[in-house]
Amino acid sequence: MKINFGTLFILLFSVVLISCNSNSKKETDTKELSEKASIDVEAQYEIYMSNIDLNDSLLVTNSLYFTKEDGSSLAVAAFLDQKGEVVKLIEKAADGTTNRYENTTYYVKNGLKFVTIEHFEDTTKPTDPVFIERKSFYDVQEKPIITKVRSAKFEEDLEKSSLNKVTPYNCSIERALSAINQQGRFVPKFQGLVFSGRSTYITVGEDDEDGYVSALLIQYENETTRKLKKNQKAMIGKPLDLQFQKVVDDTGFEFQLLLGVKEVEN
Repeated sequence: MKINFGTLFILLFSVVLISCNSNSKKETDTKELSEKASIDVEAQYEIYMSNIDLNDSLLVTNSLYFTKEDGSSLAVAAFLDQKGEVVKLIEKAADGTTNRYENTTYYVKNGLKFVTIEHFEDTTKPTDPVFIERKSFYDVQEKPIITKVRSAKFEEDLEKSSLNKVTPYNCSIERALSAINQQGRFVPKFQGLVFSGRSTYITVGEDDEDGYVSALLIQYENETTRKLKKNQKAMIGKPLDLQFQKVVDDTGFEFQLLLGVKEVEN
């Protein structure tokens, strides 16, 4: 029996070609399925965020407005549903030493971080700063599973840029939660009184010369405010329970009005 090596070669080549095409098709199909699954997951997150953003029945509450001597500042707004559960936090912060400004939105689901959207200016290259938007999605263990980033020379151009996938990034929510709940370093500890004409402000904050502080206008006297005035030095560092609201006067000046204050029992 004679073997036609030319024919055999063609047959072998055809088998290899079919196998390669088959493997290539499988890889393409797998990639497409993976991308479709990723898009479906992102769509679910986007729907959840949209429902929160469009919910005009949410109750809004604010943290104290904190500042530092170096120009740093921090403020957090919390959005609560009808059950009193936090579903969104907006944290606005500035670092006086680096001149970096941040605006971060945290979406919360079932008490857990669900999505974070960060807006900040990258000043690592002072001569060529850029604005960054970083969006991260999290699983039920608050582990980041998808992160997308886009950048632009000017902040108003960010939305014109495309979001590109990067290594999943975990944006911490701890500072925002501590500020809104007056916990940790944001426990309002008495730091002194400030007198301005007829107005008296109570200052609270960290027991640290470089720490965050906040000032509130005393509108009505009570037992605690009288005690603070009488024993100012002795009361410094004492934790206080505060009730307050943000007020904007006729000139547009915004300040914090103290509604109630009492000592926290140890």
